Amino acid sequence: MNRLPIVPFLLLTVLFAGCASTPSLVDVSPPPNTASPLAGYSYVEATGGLIKLVGPSTAEVSFSVSGPIEFSSMAPNGESSLVAIGGSLVYVGRASGTMGLIHEGPSSLQFTAAWSSSSEMVAFGFYEPAGNGMGPGGIHLYDPATGEISDVGCSASKAVLSMLPDGSLLVRNADNLYQVSAEGCNTIRSVDARKLYHVTSSPDGKRLAYVLRDLVFNRDTRAYDPDSTLYIESTSGSDPIKVIGDKYSPRNVVWSPDGSELMYDVQPPEAEGIRAISIYSISDARSSYLLPPGSVSATNAVFSPDGRHVIYRSMATDGVGDWMIKTEGVQFSQTLPLDALDPHAISWIDSNTFLIPSVASQSQMVKMASGTPQVEVLEETLIAVWPSR
Repeated sequence: MNRLPIVPFLLLTVLFAGCASTPSLVDVSPPPNTASPLAGYSYVEATGGLIKLVGPSTAEVSFSVSGPIEFSSMAPNGESSLVAIGGSLVYVGRASGTMGLIHEGPSSLQFTAAWSSSSEMVAFGFYEPAGNGMGPGGIHLYDPATGEISDVGCSASKAVLSMLPDGSLLVRNADNLYQVSAEGCNTIRSVDARKLYHVTSSPDGKRLAYVLRDLVFNRDTRAYDPDSTLYIESTSGSDPIKVIGDKYSPRNVVWSPDGSELMYDVQPPEAEGIRAISIYSISDARSSYLLPPGSVSATNAVFSPDGRHVIYRSMATDGVGDWMIKTEGVQFSQTLPLDALDPHAISWIDSNTFLIPSVASQSQMVKMASGTPQVEVLEETLIAVWPSR
């Protein structure tokens, strides 16, 4: 078991870079008498090959990383997050004002993460891609309170999907899903996953959604036809519930933050070549469109952390499109004035503001409080921003 100390704001700057010379930190203080859009915020900045945590004090913490932002995972309580940059996995404690490098390896590493419902523990998986499978890697547990990192002990599975309510983990490799103990990776149950796609666990770890792609016998043609059906089942092993069938070609499955809804996009039979976003209610056991199918496709949707906003891609048949945001209680969607966006990399600052992070160019802050999206281009290249406490 390894112990990784989390460094508080008030300590002197610590560099973890293993290089011959130490890069100097860039002063990001706003010019005198100039109102900074980051006033009142703490943030993590990427500059000159370093990532740097800047808080309300003058002390800073930084270490060396390289590569693009590949992955981000927020704790259920919104007070901590993990960010993968290149082959490095960084813990950011928003409430505690701390930052730590908890894993580093080759830049090709792929990361997954699953938090406990209490946000007190996080499991993370990592592996190097190897064809269609998973190469070298593992699954570890990290305790933010103590800084302890422990190896779960899985040899075949390298990706973690969920931390279940009983403390066990849902993990996978290229062929199978496993429920395993968090200590020793002892198998509790296993599922053949070779025909499962878009597999995702609800935030509370109680349900699993997936698209099953299989061959189904057609009585009319007396032949087997490909079928893609979206299912939900309990992670405790109950019979799966069919959400929608192959007729609608479901894809891009995501859960709402509270696990009460499942969002996905479909191809309505009456709108050839057009995709639309549908939301399935667990309590009502029925689906409804986020917006009625129209002349343009709506796809690749994600929820905001409080579930009030949905960001999605609107695209015409010629491939031209915009990123849109639909707010709860507002009839029409609004266009986000952005050229490029990875909705899964967005870092939400509060319920009406989010950051488009970047390690290579200027970041952008999008504010929704006025009802119309307002984009502010920042001078800094930021990974995360949150209100100072």
